Amino acid sequence: MHATEFPTPDETLLVLLAQTGDRAALEQLLRDIHAPLRRYITSLVGAALADDILQETALQIFRKLHFLREPAVFRPWTFRIASRIAFSQLKRDRRWEPLDAAPPEPLTTFDPNIGEPPDEAFLALLDYVSPASRAVLLLHYQHDLSLEETAAILEIPIGTAKSRLHYGVSTLRNHLISERKPA
Repeated sequence: MHATEFPTPDETLLVLLAQTGDRAALEQLLRDIHAPLRRYITSLVGAALADDILQETALQIFRKLHFLREPAVFRPWTFRIASRIAFSQLKRDRRWEPLDAAPPEPLTTFDPNIGEPPDEAFLALLDYVSPASRAVLLLHYQHDLSLEETAAILEIPIGTAKSRLHYGVSTLRNHLISERKPA
């Protein structure tokens, strides 16, 4: 998780102020969450859909913020909203279907067994996994969330998050192995 993505007492105060109708506090919250949400959504659904999903996410935050009972969980709550909207959009666009025969040329420097993956290589490879596994990989590796936090954001059991993570890493590993084999 990037240093600016941890909840702060100021963020909690902004949430409380926004819940009482303070427009400036709401605008600051939306500005603060924009960059992390943009990275997540763009990686999940692509740049073409990201702006629409971000706009809908901001609208849902505005509409539902007064229902948030725990201001300290504002960021995970926003990722949950964005995930729901993104998955809904993916289903509408029928992007759940298997990839065509000519996926983009990946960078092959990612080794899921060591450290943090390079962003470009990791993001290029994500086109090879399902959106459900992609969401788990992004939240767990790019945003450095625990599997418990990832499962809570996606509203899935921890076992499902673990299996999606395993499936995603296995798919990436198998793809990298097949790319390295001589023809």
